[in-house]
Amino acid sequence: MYQRQYIDSAQRFSDVLQLTDKHIEALDLFDNLANDPRLYISMQLEPGDLQFVYNHSQLHDRTAFTDWPEPRKRRHLLRLWLSMADDRPLPYYFKERFGSIEIGNRGGIVTPDTTLNIPLRPRS
Repeated sequence: MYQRQYIDSAQRFSDVLQLTDKHIEALDLFDNLANDPRLYISMQLEPGDLQFVYNHSQLHDRTAFTDWPEPRKRRHLLRLWLSMADDRPLPYYFKERFGSIEIGNRGGIVTPDTTLNIPLRPRS
């Protein structure tokens, strides 16, 4: 997982390792490489497209979008978190985010408002 904003924001706390000029230089280099068009794939998802991304081996991000005001035209994205029976182990600190790091039972992020079903049509 990499979120530069989290790293920068954490600097306000005295009990956090304070970044040196070398740390910042390394993070800046990483950001520059991650945002270099020669090194990333950019794609525009279209209706009916499927995209499979393995969160634990690929650095990925999304760009902002402006949705349509009309309900029938609005973005309708279905996200499915698969937990493979033969997946690789995750470090312990992932447990806080995913609820479980047990192989085959990682469950994704479930909130009290989560509905565990897949609507095939957008809500109108």
